[in-house]
Amino acid sequence: MKYLLYMSIAVVMGVVSIAIYVHSPKFGSLPGGNRLVRIQKSTNYRNGKFQNVYELRANAPISKLGTYKKIFGIIGKFFTKKNDIVMPSVKVNLVNLNKNEDILVWFGHSSCFIQIEGKRMAIDPVFSDVSSPIPFFPVAFRGTNVYAATEIPELDYLIITHDHWDHLDYETVRKLKARQIICPLGVGAHFEHWGFDQSKLLEMDWHDELELQDGFRIMCCPTQHFSGRSFTHNQSLWGAFLLTTAGGFKIYIGGDGGYCPHFKEIGKKHGPIDVAILENGQYSENWKYIHMHPAETVMAAEDLRTKALLPVHNSKFSLSTHPWNDPLNMITRLCKNKDVHLLTPMIGQKVNIRDTDQLFSEWW
Repeated sequence: MKYLLYMSIAVVMGVVSIAIYVHSPKFGSLPGGNRLVRIQKSTNYRNGKFQNVYELRANAPISKLGTYKKIFGIIGKFFTKKNDIVMPSVKVNLVNLNKNEDILVWFGHSSCFIQIEGKRMAIDPVFSDVSSPIPFFPVAFRGTNVYAATEIPELDYLIITHDHWDHLDYETVRKLKARQIICPLGVGAHFEHWGFDQSKLLEMDWHDELELQDGFRIMCCPTQHFSGRSFTHNQSLWGAFLLTTAGGFKIYIGGDGGYCPHFKEIGKKHGPIDVAILENGQYSENWKYIHMHPAETVMAAEDLRTKALLPVHNSKFSLSTHPWNDPLNMITRLCKNKDVHLLTPMIGQKVNIRDTDQLFSEWW
């Protein structure tokens, strides 16, 4: 009887601890009030949640037994993988950059800094050592966090593609200074919960277009993915962004998502694109409809009619079971005979965003 009592107490304490933990600030907040009213008017919000445009069997049903076997198998592989990689990197003083330089700096995974035509922006910045709600897993590769949020200059635009932990990091964004925060519908609820000025928030639905400062324009584009920071999914939107500068330079910020007709539609209507930032990593047959394989990343780049491709979503966190450098090896091979300039900088390396002849070493 004592054993059962102790077990019951332990279970109750565990449940209470989890409940308290998931209500900590970093989990953010679900949309409510006027924000929820706007969400409910969106044509992409149906049956109480946001929906993908194309139903590509992203959650294809399989037997429960098969599901559990896969889940525990994947978890087991994650926890038994050795994280002894030391990633090479360089560091640029971003605060003292000449404002006339048009450059991009990749921080690993999907985090980037861009300075173009005098405007500075960060995309999905994550400078924390962990990219999930679990405090100790998965840990960033050593050498990837050479920058700190306090070393990022004041931004004109902070662009967040969706609210997953490896794209929206509480510890990072609360230390950044930005004049405007651009994100899909519902993601602003997290920023409001974290005390950000609501007047700075620009929340966008798919196909919305906004005029920004000094002739810059941005459009929110659909992707094939999902959202959520805890147990409730798809209460905020996920998306990509097409940024057009005053001078007409086009940057496609892909966020996360599987390969689908969106890319060809965008390329046909808005191409050619000067630089496309597309996910290339953390893919698996277990979630092939919501993340791209390198061959699909190349197809997406061709669909977009992009001149230069920056493959991201790799080299910082191990969120799948493939070797960490497979994405870069594969996309380098696949792009050899393609009419696209492949950008493969080392973490922290300065990319001259208008230079289609800049070469990069195979540092991986």
